[in-house]
Amino acid sequence: MSKLIKLLVLLVVILGVAALVAASYYYGPVIEANQRGVVVSGSGAEKECEILEPGKHYWFISGYNPISATLTVVDVSEKELQLTDPEAQGPGLALGTRDGDTVGVEFTAWYRVVPQKACVCVSALGNGGYAKLVGKLVATSAKALAASHESLDFMDGRKRDEFVDEVRSQVNSQLADRGLELTIFKCDKFHFSEALKQKIDEIKKAQALIEINRVKLEAAKVKAQEMEELAKGRKLVALQEAEARKQSTILASEAQVVAARNWVKAETIKSEIILVRSKIKAQALQEEAQASKVFSGLEGERFLRYRIADSLADAWAGKNGANPAGEDGLGDVTNGLHELSVPTAGGQKGTPQK
Repeated sequence: MSKLIKLLVLLVVILGVAALVAASYYYGPVIEANQRGVVVSGSGAEKECEILEPGKHYWFISGYNPISATLTVVDVSEKELQLTDPEAQGPGLALGTRDGDTVGVEFTAWYRVVPQKACVCVSALGNGGYAKLVGKLVATSAKALAASHESLDFMDGRKRDEFVDEVRSQVNSQLADRGLELTIFKCDKFHFSEALKQKIDEIKKAQALIEINRVKLEAAKVKAQEMEELAKGRKLVALQEAEARKQSTILASEAQVVAARNWVKAETIKSEIILVRSKIKAQALQEEAQASKVFSGLEGERFLRYRIADSLADAWAGKNGANPAGEDGLGDVTNGLHELSVPTAGGQKGTPQK
């Protein structure tokens, strides 16, 4: 009997384990890729939270105990936020500006639960109601920041982008403690009142006129600069001309000095030439005087006659091609001297008259 009881107990245990394994397999939670499992165990100050990643989680084996813990599956995919404002006459939010105008703005906003902060989100907000909280924070931050801007700032693309960045940054700083975040936040459209549109048109016309005047001013500056450059060029040309005249005057003065020096040098050379000529003439006169002394008297006359005869002989020989060498030559020379020394008719030397 005892063996049968033991067998039955063992069978019950085996069946219980099998049932538990089957239940763990079939009823174990499956976390999808866009989900996170938040397992909360304990209570009060000892409460613990664990995040289950996507996949199949078996009871007890994967750390999830369905007996002592609760499981909350949180969707972490991005969701679009619909922003509405009862004060707005159209879609979007009505933002009051610092100068008293109202600007209608349509935003595109997407939010999500941060996967790594799923425990924070569940602990702070539970599982749901996130859209309402995010929408309220966006509307509050947008209106508060718009109150510090002029209405015309929303016409400036750069300032508009800065405003959107400010709203996103402020909202995300408030959502960080709740495990949420804005992933996409941008402005689609702006709606302006008729009075504001008229004011904008007037400002645009004024800005266009200012731009025209600015262009004219720039053109005037360019023209003035060109005139200044032209005046500088003329002044430079005048200075160059004055410098050229100065250099010309200096060169002319130097040329006159050189000419004067050359004239003085030429006059000096002339004086030296005259002096040399005077010396030569004086020397010639001195030599002539000495010659007259040498050739004076009977001996001098005889020497002069010899010299004249010798000169006449050379001249006759050169004229007639005679060779003075030999007796025949001497005779020819003698006859020649005689012909040259005897006066002819008409007063010229030549053949003697008979």
